[in-house]
Amino acid sequence: MKILVINCHSDNRGDEAAVHAMVDEISVAYPGVEITLAIRGAGTKYPNMPSNVKMLHQFMPISVKAKVAHKIAVLTGGKVSVSSNEKALISEISKADIVLHAPGGPSIGDTYYSDEPTYLAIYDLLIAMHKPYMFYAPSMGPFQRKNRNLWRKKILEHSKAIVLRDPISEGYVRDFVPNKEVSLTLDSAFQHDVNIKQNKEKLKQYVELKSFLEKHEKCIGVTITDLRWHPVYSKDPAIANNIRDVFQGFLSSLTKVGYGVVFIPQLYGKGNDYDLMRKFCYNINDYYVVTASDERYDTYFQQYLIGQLYAVIGMRYHSNIFSAKMGTPFISISYEQKMKGFMEKMNLTDYCIDLKCLSQGDLENRFENLINHYDQYKEFLCYKHRFMKVEAHKTTDILEMVLAEKEKVQ
Repeated sequence: MKILVINCHSDNRGDEAAVHAMVDEISVAYPGVEITLAIRGAGTKYPNMPSNVKMLHQFMPISVKAKVAHKIAVLTGGKVSVSSNEKALISEISKADIVLHAPGGPSIGDTYYSDEPTYLAIYDLLIAMHKPYMFYAPSMGPFQRKNRNLWRKKILEHSKAIVLRDPISEGYVRDFVPNKEVSLTLDSAFQHDVNIKQNKEKLKQYVELKSFLEKHEKCIGVTITDLRWHPVYSKDPAIANNIRDVFQGFLSSLTKVGYGVVFIPQLYGKGNDYDLMRKFCYNINDYYVVTASDERYDTYFQQYLIGQLYAVIGMRYHSNIFSAKMGTPFISISYEQKMKGFMEKMNLTDYCIDLKCLSQGDLENRFENLINHYDQYKEFLCYKHRFMKVEAHKTTDILEMVLAEKEKVQ
């Protein structure tokens, strides 16, 4: 069995979490499976992957020359390619029993409109090569910008399965392709548990962080993004300024009453958010920024670490997914449907703040509510752990059904 996963994002502990859990559970379902991860851009490859996984940089038709090369490949059904990078990808496509769209953000749809063609283009090649593919629980949509809708519909309708991780994306896609079956699960990261013993030892060896945690009775995990990279929110400088002001005031109020603040960068490499979080680290007694790039402290370590904290305030989607998975009460700040949709599905909207409504007063009120209901919140997350794991694993179950149907046809 050979599986190719395309459109994987690099240098991101969140996407790494979803992909790594997918790899781990598929490997359980198919012992001996060979998995190739096609990673977008020139970022760092995922660390600590099992030996049955190999990685390559995905060909993306961005330049005029690359677009021409891709057109030739599509027209010839993958038989002719003038790009060595695309040849490597075509070779993996040819060998694969199925191709999966990696679990990730709403890369298909209006939100990342300028980048969307580089996500869609690969599917023209898959269709031309008659290669089956499915969407392995990403977010998706909306589809209000109509000039690309015929292309989008063709790609969605040719897929063997469309599985989405949040109900808002599910609604977008059901309305967009009403005759296509759509499945709703949960984020892939939930389906594979953390190795507690292994990561407990890693924390023990991370002397500075361990010492910081021991010096504070309660530590709050924090992820911040100023959204200056975002295709929509970057256009309004007031948003980044408000995020800065709100967090400066709120974190100061936390440290005044004895909390320790642990920043947990999700992005590393060229586009890291370690540097941004360092700007909020006002002293070494009350603030600590976890290393971002050390491969030892990978996504599973971050999940374990979050499990040791009192609570989390998360702007980054997966920091909140990690919190839910590890039973740590959290407040999410939502800037895309992926977070809002998850909180709605889990009946946790009281702990979700829309970015457009973010204020220090609201954040303080939500945190006070979290404290007042702390035991109930924690018990709820622990009670839901099995549910979240099973829901996420349904994506792997659907993959198994698709492959079983493929075997019947052959």
